[in-house]
Amino acid sequence: MNPPSEQDIFLTVCEIEGTAERAEYLRRACGSDAILRADIESLLRAADAPDNPLDRPPLAIPAQDDGFDDLIGTTVGPYRLMEQIGEGGFGLVFVAQQEHPVRRHVALKIIKPGSGSKEVIARFEAERQALAMMDHPNIARVFDAGVTSDGRPYFVMELVRGVPITEFADARRKTIRNRLLLFTDVCAAVHHAHQKGIIHRDIKPSNVMVTLHDDKPVVKVIDFGVAKAIGQLLTDKTIYTRFFSMIGTPLYMSPEQAEMSGLDVDTRSDIYSLGVLLYELLAGATPFDRERLDSAGLDEMRRIIREEEPPRLSKRLSTLGATMTTVSDARRLEPNRMTSVLRGDLDWIAMKALEKDRNRRYDSAAAMANDIARYLNQEPIEARPPTTIYQLAKFSRRHQVVLGTSGLVLMSLLVGLAASLWQMQRAVTERDQKVAALREIELFADKVTRANALMASAQTHLESGQWESARYDLDAAVAQQPSYYLPWISRAQFFLRSQRWGAAATDFARAMGLGAPTDTPQWWGVTALLLQHGDPSIFESFMAQYEEKLLRDSSASNGVRVDWEWLRNGLADGDSMATASYALIANIAEHKLVDEAGTETPFGPPLIRAPGNRYTEHRPPPPPPRGGFEREGESLEIPRHDRLRRREVIQNIPRPLRLYITGLAHLRAGQHERAIERLLESVTSDWPGQDLVHAPLAMSYFRTGQSQQAASSLARSIDATKRLLSTGTDTNRRGPAPPWFDGIEMQVLDREARTLIGK
Repeated sequence: MNPPSEQDIFLTVCEIEGTAERAEYLRRACGSDAILRADIESLLRAADAPDNPLDRPPLAIPAQDDGFDDLIGTTVGPYRLMEQIGEGGFGLVFVAQQEHPVRRHVALKIIKPGSGSKEVIARFEAERQALAMMDHPNIARVFDAGVTSDGRPYFVMELVRGVPITEFADARRKTIRNRLLLFTDVCAAVHHAHQKGIIHRDIKPSNVMVTLHDDKPVVKVIDFGVAKAIGQLLTDKTIYTRFFSMIGTPLYMSPEQAEMSGLDVDTRSDIYSLGVLLYELLAGATPFDRERLDSAGLDEMRRIIREEEPPRLSKRLSTLGATMTTVSDARRLEPNRMTSVLRGDLDWIAMKALEKDRNRRYDSAAAMANDIARYLNQEPIEARPPTTIYQLAKFSRRHQVVLGTSGLVLMSLLVGLAASLWQMQRAVTERDQKVAALREIELFADKVTRANALMASAQTHLESGQWESARYDLDAAVAQQPSYYLPWISRAQFFLRSQRWGAAATDFARAMGLGAPTDTPQWWGVTALLLQHGDPSIFESFMAQYEEKLLRDSSASNGVRVDWEWLRNGLADGDSMATASYALIANIAEHKLVDEAGTETPFGPPLIRAPGNRYTEHRPPPPPPRGGFEREGESLEIPRHDRLRRREVIQNIPRPLRLYITGLAHLRAGQHERAIERLLESVTSDWPGQDLVHAPLAMSYFRTGQSQQAASSLARSIDATKRLLSTGTDTNRRGPAPPWFDGIEMQVLDREARTLIGK
């Protein structure tokens, strides 16, 4: 057991009444440490002094005079107070204009008038010191500190223009995956504070703000007003957390904080609060009901926090009632899927952080973030005992195709071994088993043959217009081989031809679950289909596979070899991949245009190979030769047969469509001026799909501040979409209808443009 600290001894001896009893306790507690005993006796003399100046407020400000409004417009140092934006237990927060040496808006925090007790000043100075020690992109920075003319300390920090993380995630309808990615940034900020020896002690949504930097959400942890130092001195003044004073917010408070002693709170208290924040971010509610805690008395509230076990995430959903639909819609999930998504690993991660026994929680915020990363990567998490069955289940989920093939091979070996062993005992039984095995093999081969024949028959029926017969054949093929992805893809393509979008999306999702490769021509346009009519989790899985292949192929030694339609598959949604991935698609598209035309593009130089087999940009004189890329001293020449194949593919894709794909890639990468230029270039009279351009143009104009052009393009997009949806009854339509994936993509982009611009 660790020896009691100087603070522990002092607080204990203050409760002892008799002088002899105090002396006896000090003798036992201090032992032979004369310096420690002298320090404590000095503190006792100061505490017992009849006229202790520390017990009086150092500022002669009447407690009843708030004077908050009088501060607006006044100057504090080089800062002019403009408006009040926050108020804590002892501090006021203002938006201030810094006049010199630079002009900028900042947040200025100052002690309230009439709150200048020794405890408040000490705690305020602790917050100032705590923030000054930290330097992290997800923690509000401290710029300055000082004292007002009437002796009140203040400090100046970064002005965070954002909203609480839960409000941001709900307003932007962030998926479960994107919410978890935001939460890992919060963990990184809290871990940085812990490494600096600072406990926040009041982590909650209003202290975790999200602001946008270049359309990218950035988390900012604010308000270390009740932070406590660990193992170091933040200020030379004493911070004494009084008995019967509760530091923090009850809904997010750890059981050890609810004890109210403040003597046994460490970084794991913040882990508990992080668990509550994660719980609310995913389930839309806190572990304990807010109204119940508000109506409970102090002792009952402390008992609930210390003793009652909160329900798991998936169980908490059943108590939401009518708000369940709103919560699930904000996460882009159907209400009946919310429980299944949260059940399991996310349950375990949240409950490990909410353990009453802090020794069973995560050791650090970084450990919690790492477990979330393992969940996102479909790896075994540490939040529950890693049993062999659990590890195998995770492994099999990541390697379904390999394990399925290996399982068949292993099963065949086991059957053969069992037959050999049985042969030694009973020859007749062995013969019967061999006959049965042969029958099973024959049945399996027969199913494969029949399924292939049924798919061929369905194709024949489709070509002759016999749709019912084709549907019957495809249903039979799926029934023959339900564990093979090809029949599901064939039936999905049939549903596309009959415009049964939801059924097609379901069959494509089933094929993905069976391990179908998603980079073949059968999958062109499926991204928009899944986004418009499919399961959001399947769409996210599709985009994860797409991004993985994009990054893998772009760093491969043979360079990027992809078709235009495959590049287009990654552009239906702008919030599914990292901005760098969209920029890579735009870069590839631009250089494919250069390779096809043999001329320089105004949007950048050709790709060259950089160290580590990554593409970068360079402009070596003279321009690179046609048909290949150039790097230092050598040419990465594309083989002749590959160039011929690429020319053949290019001939099947009109140049306006290639320009449209390139412009859409620039839009997703945030390169809006480039997007406008390429999209306008793609609009030609000989391209039947030019209606696709209006919605991306509207978004690009809007992002560049060209509101009138944005409104005009949006109106054209809405009109084009209406015409598209009425093509089934439009007998006056000129020319053929657009391909199915053009129509779905047009609806997706039109919806996104209307949401962005506010129509």
